[in-house]
Amino acid sequence: MANHNILDLFSGAGGMAEGFLQAGFKVPNACDYSKEASETYQFRHKQLGYTNSIFHQGDIKELTKSDFLRDFLNGNPISVVVGGPPCQGFSLTGKRDKKDPRNYLFLDYLKIVKMVKPKYFVMENVEGILSFTVDRVKAVSGTVYENITVPEIIVREAEKFGYCVRYKLLNAKNYGVPQNRPRVIFLGHQVTKINQKVIDLVPPPNFPQEHNYIITVEEAISDLRFLKNGQSSTQYNKRYKLSEYQSNLRGGLTPNINGFPIESLRLSNHDASKHGENVVERFKMLRQSESIAQLLSRLDEDEKEKYYTRKYRCAKLHKSKVAPTILTLPDDIVHYDPNNPRILTVRELARLQSFDDSFQFLGNRTTGGYRRKFETPQYTQVGNAVPPLFAKAIALEIMNALTKKENEKGETYASLAL
Repeated sequence: MANHNILDLFSGAGGMAEGFLQAGFKVPNACDYSKEASETYQFRHKQLGYTNSIFHQGDIKELTKSDFLRDFLNGNPISVVVGGPPCQGFSLTGKRDKKDPRNYLFLDYLKIVKMVKPKYFVMENVEGILSFTVDRVKAVSGTVYENITVPEIIVREAEKFGYCVRYKLLNAKNYGVPQNRPRVIFLGHQVTKINQKVIDLVPPPNFPQEHNYIITVEEAISDLRFLKNGQSSTQYNKRYKLSEYQSNLRGGLTPNINGFPIESLRLSNHDASKHGENVVERFKMLRQSESIAQLLSRLDEDEKEKYYTRKYRCAKLHKSKVAPTILTLPDDIVHYDPNNPRILTVRELARLQSFDDSFQFLGNRTTGGYRRKFETPQYTQVGNAVPPLFAKAIALEIMNALTKKENEKGETYASLAL
């Protein structure tokens, strides 16, 4: 099978890359603005043996300059461009500030697609992008769009430089990820127009089929629950029977440069926060699937005053269900174990995101206040990531399209591409 390369834009720590590597792709080039996420990404790829990978840590707008992009790609042919432009302005849980310049980074993504001309591109974003309306913007083609949703701009712009784009709301929980994580996936493939008729230059990819099962929180993290409040560990506890999911992530799903996964022999990123007595008591009182807001609503006035906190959204996991969406702050989710009233470790959240245990997150574990504007701590790197198993499901469909046998229709694609 021929090697197929991806260009990984807005790569973060590397969740999308993990999934595409698992599907058989190579990742010779990647880019992200965050220093800490970039360090994690590059450390992982060196761990996998990809010592010649080229990473640009900086503003993506630099890649939209033709000379810079050419030097960056270094002659590597790109079959697929992937990436998830920042979603702060699109998120339904945020302020949805239309003036946030990050809202328009999807246009830089499209410009790079236009310059690179891959056979396919994949863009991932939050559900809120479906309803985000742009007042006025000048796009890549020079067209000025007014009062239009971002997905419609993506479809129209991509069509102007030779791509048909379809998009769909998918949920990571339906693809082996133990987490409720709805995301919009845009799939673009090369087309041409002949006599006003759109002709596919490559086989259109399918959206992945949903699994008929889910992975529960207990299946994902029960073997890590030995860690108590304020403790750290680099050793696995051998007293637990492993689920298939736990065995897979300990053994590794992402192949190295020689095609073999990396088994995790020691724990990394498994450090528990130290909670005060009042916080521990509050966590103990939470029922499974209950939020702090729901807890406070059922307490009497004295208890409510004692256990009050503004972290209303913080909730306890239910061991027999999937986790809620993993976000960038560590204190949104409490462990389900009644004997272990604490928030999750970076490793436990990484399990809920479907990262291999051998994947190590670098930088500070967490940070607060104004430092969040300048640093991307481990918890944020995990929360921002595309779950690898979700990315893998999408990547396999792209790979299937790329490697379709040359039947009568396939020969037509080849001849049109000439």
